[in-house]
Amino acid sequence: MVKIDVNKLDSEQKIRILKKAAEKYGLSYVAQKLGIDRSTLYRYVAGKVKKVPDQVIQLATEMLSIEELSDAIYGLKTVDVDPTTALSIVIKALRDEGFRNFFLTLLYQYMGDYLKTTTNTYIVSEDDVKKFETLLSNKSKTTKDMRLRYLKRALSDLGYELSPDGIREVIAEAETPNIARHMANSLKLFIKTIVREKNPGLAHLLYSSFTVPKGKYKRKPESLNIETLKRIFNAIDHLGAKAYFLLLCETGLRTGEVYSITLDHLDLEHRVIKLMKESETKRAYIAFVHPETAEFLKNIYLPYRDEFIKRYEASVRQIGQDVDKWKNKLFPFQLSDIRYSIKQAMKKVLGREFRLYDVRSFWASYMLKQGVSPMIINLLQGRAPPQQFKILQDHYFVISDIELQQIYDKYAPRLLDSQKD
Repeated sequence: MVKIDVNKLDSEQKIRILKKAAEKYGLSYVAQKLGIDRSTLYRYVAGKVKKVPDQVIQLATEMLSIEELSDAIYGLKTVDVDPTTALSIVIKALRDEGFRNFFLTLLYQYMGDYLKTTTNTYIVSEDDVKKFETLLSNKSKTTKDMRLRYLKRALSDLGYELSPDGIREVIAEAETPNIARHMANSLKLFIKTIVREKNPGLAHLLYSSFTVPKGKYKRKPESLNIETLKRIFNAIDHLGAKAYFLLLCETGLRTGEVYSITLDHLDLEHRVIKLMKESETKRAYIAFVHPETAEFLKNIYLPYRDEFIKRYEASVRQIGQDVDKWKNKLFPFQLSDIRYSIKQAMKKVLGREFRLYDVRSFWASYMLKQGVSPMIINLLQGRAPPQQFKILQDHYFVISDIELQQIYDKYAPRLLDSQKD
């Protein structure tokens, strides 16, 4: 039960509490519970008595739910709250136990599912990685280099946010069981040595949320179609998540690759995303977007993004983040927030969730059904290792970026143009 300090309420707020209780239970019942007669309660509610005893108000608060109290005291009105106000609320909650209980109860009442998702996420800092590297100093150089390399690779794909869903998807996206195993082992060790020291409860949740793959692992992707993806896209409320999902569906890139796109990568005039990413097993040099998608990003998403940057830049600087790096991200939102919004849309449309990784599988299957060569699909999805790609490009398979874009325009799935699907 939330305890309200009625001494801090004004006369109007106290009367609204009594009115709310009377509306809910009736005058006679409330009067009986408050230990007063019905006519007295009526005079209180009608405002005919200037001072209502605090003990009467206190008993009335105990008859109302937290949302009813909030409605009576504050009114459930939407107001423009800036970051400074939000921080002041957090500080007040830290210092005032009564307000903290009330505030947290409201949060869990209205944002319980979202809080469950975000509190399951650990944001990895540069200091965390440096500390992990230091802790590996007692290992052999080969082991140290391998653990650090696969950890950084996993963190890059995760957007430096550890969450149960995110970790499972990154491991599922690994090209081979061997790579998946190394990534999983590195993440396990990082969680055990770094995360557990800061947040034991979260570390336990993250550590037990995935297993280290043994041998060949098989997981059948979700069977998806273009109409289902369109419905999910239309059901996403968060505009940042909407744009992210759009690119995920239409480019066939990995989840981490889409999240890591910067403004420097994006060329909307030519409808090109120049990732220029290369690792031991992955290459993702270039991706394309459809004309309708370029217009959506230019006219709808980017103005929203710019307003978001403008509104929260000072707050990001205040908490010590690299502001310039943050401002250059195409998606300056937490990946967990994006995932949550998309998963909510999935539930709304399908009544269940599926892995975002399955969208990449859908893209490849869609292109195959359109008759596109598997080699072209591998090139566009960055599946061909750099060395193999170079050999093919130099000796067997010559295709220009323009030709790749023409194939993409003709065959790749579209969420914003139903006439061509």
